[in-house]
Amino acid sequence: MRQHECIDTQTVAAVFWEGFAAGSAIGALLGVGFPEESVSAVGVLTGSPPDLSDFLSSLGIPSVDTVYYNECFKDGAFLIIVHTPTPYDRSMALEVIRHHYGTFPPGSELHNASVQ
Repeated sequence: MRQHECIDTQTVAAVFWEGFAAGSAIGALLGVGFPEESVSAVGVLTGSPPDLSDFLSSLGIPSVDTVYYNECFKDGAFLIIVHTPTPYDRSMALEVIRHHYGTFPPGSELHNASVQ
């Protein structure tokens, strides 16, 4: 991954229905050069999941997407969240996530974004 001096970051979040797929995606993201502090995972193995609306909104995720992610999380999905400081990093994260069967909210910018 290229080193850039960009202060602004964009957040890429994706749903994974399989814990192993989420783990593989994290490994791949780290493998292509994302630093550990840029990649996060959220999931609940037992018990009731918390409402993530405020947390996701604080990351800059659009409210309509926040609803989708939160509903998936309540249904047992894992969320992978990647901070991408550049368009190149964003494209790389999208490619890795899609390769590992991560999904995005239907109709969202991320769902419709093309990987270059």
